[in-house]
Amino acid sequence: MNNGVRGFDPATDLRAYFEENRVKVVKLGAPDIDGVWRGKRIMAKYFAEAVAQSGTNVCNIIFGWDLHDVPIPGLTYTGYHTGYPDVNLRPDLSTLHLVPSEPGAAAVICDVLGLDGAPLELAPRTVLRRVVDRANALGFEPVCAYEFEFYLFEGSPRELARRGYAELEPITAGSHTYSVYRDSGTNEIIGEIRDRLAAVGVFIEASNSEHGPGQFEVNIHYGAALEAADSALILKHTVKEVAAERGYTASFMAKTHSDNAGSSGHVHQSLLRRENGSSAFANPENPKELSEVGQRYLAGVVAAARQFTALYLPTMNSYKRVEGPQWAGSSATWGLDNRTVAVRSIPAAGGAARVENRVPGADANPYLVLAANIASGLDGIERELQPEPPIVGNAYALDFAEEQLLPRSLDRAVDLFSDGEVGREYFGADFVRHFAETRRWEIQQSRAAVTDWEIARYLEHV
Repeated sequence: MNNGVRGFDPATDLRAYFEENRVKVVKLGAPDIDGVWRGKRIMAKYFAEAVAQSGTNVCNIIFGWDLHDVPIPGLTYTGYHTGYPDVNLRPDLSTLHLVPSEPGAAAVICDVLGLDGAPLELAPRTVLRRVVDRANALGFEPVCAYEFEFYLFEGSPRELARRGYAELEPITAGSHTYSVYRDSGTNEIIGEIRDRLAAVGVFIEASNSEHGPGQFEVNIHYGAALEAADSALILKHTVKEVAAERGYTASFMAKTHSDNAGSSGHVHQSLLRRENGSSAFANPENPKELSEVGQRYLAGVVAAARQFTALYLPTMNSYKRVEGPQWAGSSATWGLDNRTVAVRSIPAAGGAARVENRVPGADANPYLVLAANIASGLDGIERELQPEPPIVGNAYALDFAEEQLLPRSLDRAVDLFSDGEVGREYFGADFVRHFAETRRWEIQQSRAAVTDWEIARYLEHV
């Protein structure tokens, strides 16, 4: 029997596997541009006979609409002008796993192919694979780990929608960061999340209450880049499922309330040497500084931070999380174990040597975030970049030139992403154009919306 998201042998007889585990249906899907797991359920018999090898087709509108399934006009890739043809969801059998909460169900993550059998270049999993392949060609294996923050609110998703998401009540009151006592009151739900994830091979090293009321943090054990992104996808899916089953709503929104802490998706990352599996960032001679490879990688991540902000902060709401000193880097800077900069350097003599990008929010697509980080780091290595001197102390208190500040709006971030050379080089022009088009739609939708803040501020007084 195999319960893990990792380690399933694709050569295993699927019919025997399904029979042994009494699997009746397989949930399959691929991450869309926003990181939502989109797909369908396939009967186990049909999956084993056909879908496992040939995949299943779905309409390519999964890359043609927004988070609310509204078709985005003006996309180059697809629309009414193309007739919305199919794409193929091709299961990656190494991700096949049983679903702990659904007896008789298994799940698998898919790659997306065109009907010609070629990988779809704008699919997020394809983008990440492409960057990892480039790292492999340079002799490296990227290793990553996600730290996620999220909120739990009282009431099911449907109940909150009926109330117009007004007067949200967090599962706990007040700020109780790292409180072991307050953790006990919510361990039933957080513990269930940990257990379910462990059952599918996603190991949570630690969890704790965070700074906002009803906010939590979970730290995923590191793994190869694609595994790390798959784990992040499964984690977000599992958190939402467990919360909904218990009458709560989980949110990975970057900023749920102006007075409360934002939710981050910090990424720890390093490179292993493929020839022997050793850490390319380790520095036994000087454990207080990353190796030369590590320094160049770090310099690349800092240098491309402005170009990739649109991927790290992909919604209009994302930028409210990084406004002011909010424990999220707002400048293209780095420091030694410094949490006020964008990139935190964590040197060591051995395998613990790594860098942490603190800019991404919990609302970002994990596949694209990891792809952007790795591409930036590889660009630094290939161009032999050297980092500027580290920031010492509070980066928020310093005055930076405009070219060192991260863009403070999605509008500006999209412009920088569209013009950026690193994205085009590592992701391809088609993806860059498509992602930018989807973000400009998001901007347009936001500008047309009348908010509660506007009503309260202007209704009577103007």
